Amino acid sequence: MVAAKSKNKKKIEAVKSNLQNNQLDLGHAIAFWGMGVLLFLPPYFRGLFFQPEQERALFFATVLFGVAWLWKWSKRDNSFLSHPLDYFVLAFPIVYLISAFQAANYGLAVDEVVKTALYFMVYWLSSRLVRNDKDIVTILHIIYISAVGVALAGLATATGIIEINDGFLNGRIYSSFQYPNALASYLAAVIFIGLYLWRKTSLQELDGVVKLTISKYVPAWLNLNNISHYLYAAGNFLLFAVLLGTKSYGGLLVFSLVFVLFIIGLSKCNRIPVILHFALIGMSSTIAIWQFLSAVSTQKMVLAWLWIFIGLTVTLTGQFLYLSAEKRGICWRIEGNKKITIGILLLVVIVLAVGLGYYLNTHPDIVKKITEQIILKFRNAIERFYFYHDAMKMFRERSIIGWGGGGWQEAYRAFQGYFYTSNQVHGNYFQIMVEAGALGLLTILGIWVTFLYIANRLYHGAKEDVSAGILIWTITIAALSVGAHAVIDFDLSLSALSMVLWTLFGLARGILSHSTNKAEEKNSRRYVPPNNAVLVGASVVTVLLLIFSGALVTSSNSYTNAKHAKSYDQALALLQKASVYNPTNATYHLDPVYRVDLAHLYLAQGKMDQSIAEACLAVKLSQYNDARYADLSVIYVAAKKNDEAVQAAHKALSLAPFEIQRYELLSQTYFVAGYNELNDDNRDAAKQYFEQVAGVPAKIQRQIETIDEEEKRLWKDAPPMTVTPTVKLYLGSSQYLLGKWAEADSNLQAALADNKTKGAASLWLAALRDKQGQVQESQDLLVQASKLSPELANKYDQLKSLPILK
Repeated sequence: MVAAKSKNKKKIEAVKSNLQNNQLDLGHAIAFWGMGVLLFLPPYFRGLFFQPEQERALFFATVLFGVAWLWKWSKRDNSFLSHPLDYFVLAFPIVYLISAFQAANYGLAVDEVVKTALYFMVYWLSSRLVRNDKDIVTILHIIYISAVGVALAGLATATGIIEINDGFLNGRIYSSFQYPNALASYLAAVIFIGLYLWRKTSLQELDGVVKLTISKYVPAWLNLNNISHYLYAAGNFLLFAVLLGTKSYGGLLVFSLVFVLFIIGLSKCNRIPVILHFALIGMSSTIAIWQFLSAVSTQKMVLAWLWIFIGLTVTLTGQFLYLSAEKRGICWRIEGNKKITIGILLLVVIVLAVGLGYYLNTHPDIVKKITEQIILKFRNAIERFYFYHDAMKMFRERSIIGWGGGGWQEAYRAFQGYFYTSNQVHGNYFQIMVEAGALGLLTILGIWVTFLYIANRLYHGAKEDVSAGILIWTITIAALSVGAHAVIDFDLSLSALSMVLWTLFGLARGILSHSTNKAEEKNSRRYVPPNNAVLVGASVVTVLLLIFSGALVTSSNSYTNAKHAKSYDQALALLQKASVYNPTNATYHLDPVYRVDLAHLYLAQGKMDQSIAEACLAVKLSQYNDARYADLSVIYVAAKKNDEAVQAAHKALSLAPFEIQRYELLSQTYFVAGYNELNDDNRDAAKQYFEQVAGVPAKIQRQIETIDEEEKRLWKDAPPMTVTPTVKLYLGSSQYLLGKWAEADSNLQAALADNKTKGAASLWLAALRDKQGQVQESQDLLVQASKLSPELANKYDQLKSLPILK
C-alpha cells in the first residue's frame, strides 16, 4: 500500500515536472520564433530605413523581450548582462540618449534612440534565446531565406512582375531595400551564410548523420541532405546574381576582399569544396545576370527570366557533378595534392580571364560603359572624402557627445565646403562620430573589439571541431563584411541590415555562453530560488519601452492620417494628437516638404499668432534646418512682422550658404518688407530694406569665391551658383522704387528672360516704362503680365501709385 502511494506520488511529480518544462518550452518558443519574425520581415519594409517601421519593430521587440525575461525567470536564470560585449551594446543606445539632450534636431535624435534600442533588443534576444547550435543554424536559415526572397523580389520588380517603388532604377537592382549599396552589403553577408549552410550539409554526411528520406517509397539517393545541397546551390546562385545586379562596386570590392579572408580561415577539408562551389555559382550567376539586365533593358522580360533559369540549370547540374565527384573521393584527392589544388585554381582564373577578355573584346560598347562607370565611381569616391572632411569639422565642434541622432542630416549644410545633397555621411563610423561624439565612437569600437575577441577565442577553441569552427568563422566573416562596407557607405542606416549585424554579434555571444554554462553546470547543481525583484525590474523596463514605442507609433499613425484628412479641422485634430504623443518632432509643427503641419494650417485659417508660435516651436526642436527658418520667414512676412522675417531669412542663409534659394529668399524678404513699410508710409524703413537687396549679389559672389576648382568639378546636385533671375527680379523692383531706373531696367530685363520670373518682371517693367513715358510698351508688357500672372497684374494700379524713393 505504501509502495503504491509512493509510485503515485512520483508519477504526479513527474507530470508536474513535464508540465513545467512544457511551459518553459512554450515561453522560449514564443520568444524564439517571434525573433525569427522580427528578423525575417524587416528587409521587405524598405529595409526598415524609415521611422514608422522602426517604431513598430521596437514595440514588437519589446514584447518579445518581456516574454524572454519571463522564460528566463521561470528557469531561475536571473542574469541580464554578464560580458563586456553586453555592456558595450547596451551603452550604444544610452550614449545616443545622452546626446539627444543637446541634439540639433530632437525628433531625429529620438528616432536614433529608437533604432539603437531596437539593435540592443535584437542582440540581447539572439544571445539569450539560442541554446545550442541547432538554434543558431535556425536563425541563420531565417536570415538566409529572407534574403533569397529579397533577391527574387529584385528580379521580379526588374521584370515588372511586382512593383516596388524604386526597386529597379537605371539598370541596377534595388529590390525592397531601395538602395543598391545597402542591398549589396546585405546579400554579401548572407552569401557567406549560404556557403556555410551548403557546406554544413556535406559535413553532416561526413560526420555520419543519418540521411533522411522523404518517404520509404522514394529512392534512397533522394534524401533530404541531397535536396538541401541543390536548394542551397540555387539560393546562393540567386543571392550572388542579384549582388552583381546591384552594380555596387564598393560592395563587390569589399565582398572580394572578405571572401579571400574567408577562404584563408577555412580548414583544409572545407577550403576546396567552398572554392569549387563558389566558382560554379560565380560563373553561372555572372553570365545569367549580365544577360538578364541586358534583356530587361530592351523590355524582353521572358528572355530575361530564361537566362535566370539557364543559370539555375547550370548551377544545379554543376552541383550534381560535384556530388558525384565527392562520392568518388575526388575532392579528397584534390585536397591532398597541392599541385592539383593550385592547378585547379589557376585553371579557374584562366578560364574566367579568357572568357571575360573575349566578351569585352566582342562588346566594345560594354568596355565604354565600364570605363564611364569607373570614372563616375572615382568621382563619387573623391566626393565622399569631402563628406568625411565636413564630418570631422562637425565632430571638432561637438567632440564629446556629438550633435545627437540625425545631427549630420540636420546641420551638414552649414559645414559643407561646396553644395551637395546627402542626408547621410556615407560612412557609418563618421556618422556615429558626428551624432554621438567620442563617446559613440569609443562605444562602437568597443563592440567590435569585444566581438572579435570572442570570435577569436571561439575560433581557436574549435580547431578540433570542424563543424563548430566553420560556424564561428562564418558568423565572424559575415559580420566583418557588413562592418567593412559600412566604412564607405551608410548601409547601417537601414535597420534591417543593422539587425542582421547585431544578431551576428548576439550569436557569437550565445555560443560563448553555451561553452561557459556547460563548464559551470558540471561544477554546480545547487538550487537557485526565483528572483522576483529581477522579474519586477524587467517588467517595469518592458512597460516603459512599450509606452515609449507605443506613443511614437500612435504619433506616426496620426500624422499619416492627417496627410490624408478631408478637412482642416480633422487634420488639425490629428496633428495636435501627433504632437502630444511625440512632442519632439518638429515636422508636426512646421513641415517644409509637404506643408501638412500646424503652422501652415493655422496660417490658412488666418490665425497668425498661433501659426508663428508653432513655427517658432519647430525651429527650437530643429535648430539647424534652413528650410524651417525659410518657412518661418514667410510666415512672419504674412503677419507683416518685417524685422523678424528678415532675421529668419538671414538665419536660413547662414545654415545653407551654398543653397541659392536662400539668397533668393533673402532678396524677396528684403523687398517684401520694404514694400510693406512703403504701403504703411514708413519711407525711411522701406528705403533701408530696398537698399539691402542690392547687397545680395555681392553675398553670392563672395560665397562663389570660396569654392576651389576641384569643388567646382564635384558640384553636380544643383546649377552653379550665380545671381539668378529671381534675385535680379527683386533687385530690379527695389531699384525701380529707389528711382535707379537704368539699373532696374537691366535687372528686370534679365528676369524677363526666365519663365519663372517673366510674369512679375513684365509687370514691373510695365510700371517702369509708364514712368519713362513709353505708354505703348507699358501696355504691351501689362497684357503679357496679365496672361502670365493675372492675380499679380490686378495690383498694377496700386503698384504704379507707389511713391518713388530718392
